[in-house]
Amino acid sequence: MGTQQSARYDADRIGELAAEFADWRIGRGGSGQWWAVRGNDLVRTSDVEELRVRLHEMTDGSRYPTESGTWPD
Repeated sequence: MGTQQSARYDADRIGELAAEFADWRIGRGGSGQWWAVRGNDLVRTSDVEELRVRLHEMTDGSRYPTESGTWPD
């Protein structure tokens, strides 16, 4: 995969995750690690699908309100 294709793939994954987890900041570092941060919570992993699974786990039992100010169920 070329550099341009890789960057496009990363941008697509970041967009999908950002839409799915609106209260998290999501990115990919120069080391290839995917990361997400919300408040004092930080998640890092080398696999984007593992990041999605871990964010679901952390969001389901959240100690933070959602962007609308309501607490998740």
